Amino acid sequence: MKNTIIILATILISCQPSKTTYTWEEFSLEGNPSLRGISALNEKIIWVSGTNGTVVKTENGGLNWEEVFIPDSDSLDFRDVEVLTKDEIVLMSAGSGAQSNIFKSKDGGRHWKKALVNAYDSGFYDGIAFWNETEGILGGDPVHGKLFLMRTSDGGDTWQRIHPDKLPEMNEGEFGGFAASGSHLTVKGESVWIGSGAATSRVFYSQDKGEHWEVVYTPIIQGEGSQGIFSIDFYDENTGIAVGGDYTKEDEGTKNVILTLDGATNWKLADSFPLFQSSVRYLSKDQLISTGPAASYTSDNGGKSWSKIEGTGYHTLDVSKDGTIWAAGRDGRIAQLIAE
Repeated sequence: MKNTIIILATILISCQPSKTTYTWEEFSLEGNPSLRGISALNEKIIWVSGTNGTVVKTENGGLNWEEVFIPDSDSLDFRDVEVLTKDEIVLMSAGSGAQSNIFKSKDGGRHWKKALVNAYDSGFYDGIAFWNETEGILGGDPVHGKLFLMRTSDGGDTWQRIHPDKLPEMNEGEFGGFAASGSHLTVKGESVWIGSGAATSRVFYSQDKGEHWEVVYTPIIQGEGSQGIFSIDFYDENTGIAVGGDYTKEDEGTKNVILTLDGATNWKLADSFPLFQSSVRYLSKDQLISTGPAASYTSDNGGKSWSKIEGTGYHTLDVSKDGTIWAAGRDGRIAQLIAE
């Protein structure tokens, strides 16, 4: 392995009218890859992935970033990564047919096993999420009119498809999710939620780790192939948020944040809308952080209204269990958000 050369830039920005001042500590990778996968295990260990087989990690909170080599992966687009432990990492590539894969490492990235290869020409992996260190779920574009979902019970070593008969029918022109940030699906407790998009944007949800499913329509912007839910998160099994918009209009935001207080049965639009957003995370029940390629935002009232963080935006973000906030985006940019 070799160390990746990085450029460190500190950008001071403020978020108004909040009293909090934010500082982005930004690192730029050589080669300017587009980064859409990120996983922060804690304040020290963060993994990021993207185009051209790009995978990097830090084990000292961003002071140094190390390139992770995966054989025969230069052409792959790694759009999601899940750090289960310091040693166990699950990595997802996205693309048509066999471009969609799952890789697993059990030694911190020194060696890799290809655990899953998409067997469907029409298949396309969109994101993965884990309830714990062993149980996880993979979501992909529809295959034969049903969501493509797979589960693992051994930390990503093996995967089994959830039988299509258990799943609701997809609507015509409805995508199973956007592979924009690895967060079109999320888990909490025993539940899982998946946001769809394009002609219809709905939320598919299960309260028993995928055994039984319900689906509900949402009021988020929809109707075009570029519109719908791009990211979803839950604070607990009742309180949730989904964000998105139209990815062809990064500088616009219309009806692109929806909220639920009953686990997904009912959704309502937020009071105000940020620009197109591709990733959202809860910091507390009231505080949230969200980002899109044009700008990042915070909310201190559960997502009802939003304050823009002056400066650039990112494709994806993650919040570690100890509260550190990391983001990654185009042009190889990785950043930590410092709140003062």
